[in-house]
Amino acid sequence: MNARMNWADDVSSDGDSVNSVRHFPGGWEEPISIDRPTLTPFPTALLGENLAAVVNAVTEQVQVAPDIPAMISLAAISTAVGGRVQIRIRPGWSEASSLWTATVAGAGERKSAAEGPFSDALRRIEKNLREEALPEIEEAEQMLKIAQARLDDAEKAAVKSKPDTFKLKMDEAKLARRELAELGPIPSLPRLLFGDITPAAMPQKASQQGGRMAVIHSEGTLLKQMGGLYNSGASDTGFALDAYDGKAMPVDRIGRDSIEMESAHLAVGLLIQPVILEQLGRKKDDEMLHNGFVQRFLYSFPPSRLGYQDPRGSIAIPGELIEDLQRRLQGLVDTLWKNGLVRVVTFTSEASEAMYVFQESLQERLRRGGDLYQMASWASKLPGKIARVAGMLALYEDADAQHITVEQFQAAVGLAPYFIQHARLCLDLMGANREGQLTPARDVLEWLRRRKPEQIRLPFSVRDAQRGVDGNAWGPDGVTAETVRDAIDVLIDRGWAMAMPEEVRAEGQRGRRPSPKFLPHPLIWDKSWRKEEEEVSDTHLRSA
Repeated sequence: MNARMNWADDVSSDGDSVNSVRHFPGGWEEPISIDRPTLTPFPTALLGENLAAVVNAVTEQVQVAPDIPAMISLAAISTAVGGRVQIRIRPGWSEASSLWTATVAGAGERKSAAEGPFSDALRRIEKNLREEALPEIEEAEQMLKIAQARLDDAEKAAVKSKPDTFKLKMDEAKLARRELAELGPIPSLPRLLFGDITPAAMPQKASQQGGRMAVIHSEGTLLKQMGGLYNSGASDTGFALDAYDGKAMPVDRIGRDSIEMESAHLAVGLLIQPVILEQLGRKKDDEMLHNGFVQRFLYSFPPSRLGYQDPRGSIAIPGELIEDLQRRLQGLVDTLWKNGLVRVVTFTSEASEAMYVFQESLQERLRRGGDLYQMASWASKLPGKIARVAGMLALYEDADAQHITVEQFQAAVGLAPYFIQHARLCLDLMGANREGQLTPARDVLEWLRRRKPEQIRLPFSVRDAQRGVDGNAWGPDGVTAETVRDAIDVLIDRGWAMAMPEEVRAEGQRGRRPSPKFLPHPLIWDKSWRKEEEEVSDTHLRSA
């Protein structure tokens, strides 16, 4: 085996690794870790007193990690703002108000229950908007019918007119047509939230809502639709990318003239299963991973609470907190979503200076060799995403806010280490960084750790490992002999396994050759080493 350097080795003061490879009996050297690091929980206190109180209450009632309601709450605020705010950091740099969040949680993690308080509040607001708009829509439909009937009558009269009255009747028909055109399209019923919607339908539906659209959903349907996972088709992210940035957009309507949205805005809050990210990473058409779509999300991968919940310990959300959430989201809708004008919310000079400091702190990390280099396409967009978060938190506290203070920005910047940690892991699942293909190897390694005591040091075969990990989600190819062998090759490359020499066969011996056998590294079962590894992971993450 080649000499290996453990990622947990000491580092000298000038940043160079110290050559301290540990050796073990049997020719083993210290392996390279492939375990996912322990992630810190969402720092809810940075959301501000009012929003943090709601997030913590949902956490206690549903008994999930606070990350889930926290991430959904950010998307809910962006939904209520409806793209009617532009965040100006400094002259020449402004951000739209759309936020995209993606929180990874497996089946049975009570995703819908954690999402419910926020989406329910938005749906109640939506219901009121629709009731308010209905009389206006009915009147517009009636006026359209009358104008159409007048045009029909005028055209019939022109057809039947005599030569001396033909010009007059034609003028009356032209006037009727002009009056019909001036009425414009019938307003659509207001809608804040969309669920299972195809990418092709998004521009049409958004144009009916003044260019605004939001998808808050406890499943990853939107990612599947846009990634072409349902029909193995090509990715379709064009509208979403433009709507994230609030760009103007033409919309071609079947049977009618094209229209142009002055600006398109899309807010997204998804709760998705890990397998969806893994499937995206295994698509042959990987455009979605490199065109900026996945890089625009803020990610969260909270720990599972499944099996650790106390059914008797659930605490109902206090009514006053639900009322406060409803009141604040309603205030944003009334002040901003209903408004046809876009408000500019500016950073104070102190906040703008703090943004300079934050941007400067990222530069060395983004360079080749820096810890953000492999995820630079995501990390380079982080300042803009943090500015958007700061804007949403400021507006949640005060729907009439005109400025973002340095204190509000610093609270948002405090979330940056969390987002970096979790994005690293989620991009890993999608294969968008150098650790992207480790999921199968991790599953095989975990199976080796679960083997019975009498088996722990016995050789294993591809067939043994395949049986041990059968049922895991490994993308379109699934768990096959070939994918398992690829995973074992990764373990060999990282020092966790060693191929045994092939058995010597007698000359002329017939029959099938025995399957290759592999030896697992003795550290697989060394719990003290794993504890050390986790402690080092925590140290590295805190330094992020």
